[in-house]
Amino acid sequence: MKYQTHKKFLTTDFFKKLKNLIMDEDFPWRRRNHMVDDHDSIYFTYGFYNHMRPLSEWYIPYIIPILKKLDAAAPIQIRANMSISALFKTSGWHTDYDFKCKTAILYLNDCDGGTELKINNKIIFIKADANKMIIFDTAILHRGTTSTNEPLRYIINFNYLTKENYEK
Repeated sequence: MKYQTHKKFLTTDFFKKLKNLIMDEDFPWRRRNHMVDDHDSIYFTYGFYNHMRPLSEWYIPYIIPILKKLDAAAPIQIRANMSISALFKTSGWHTDYDFKCKTAILYLNDCDGGTELKINNKIIFIKADANKMIIFDTAILHRGTTSTNEPLRYIINFNYLTKENYEK
C-alpha cells in the first residue's frame, strides 16, 4: 500500500461531535513555532497520545474508536493540528518516524489546503475534505499545505503500528 483515501471515514454523528470539540473556541491549543525543520510556520497542536500514554481526557471517547476503525495495534503519537493560513504555508518535506509504521490524517474541515505526498519523485496532492482520512506508510515523504480559501485548517494526525509491525 502506498496510500489510501477514505471519504466519510467516520459516521456523521461521531464526526460532528469530534469536529465540534476540536473546533470549539475554547479548545486548549498549544503554539508551535515550527514544524519539522522549517522555522517560519507557526501552528497550534493538541496531544491526545504520546510517550506510550494518553495525554487527554478525550483519548478514550474520541480517539480509541478511530484507532479501532484504523485497525491499529498500538498508537505511537496522536495529535490535532490547527494551521492559521496567514501564519503557515507549507511544512518541510518529512517522515514522521524512521521505523515502519503508518500515518493517517483525518481532515476536520473543507478547504483548499491538504497534504502532499512524494512517491517516486511525483507529488500527489490530497485536498482537505471534512471527514476524509488518508492513510500511508510513514516512510513516504509528505508535507502539509495551508488553505487560501479558509482562515484555518484542522486535522488529526495519527501515527501507529499495525498488527504486522507490532508483532516484529
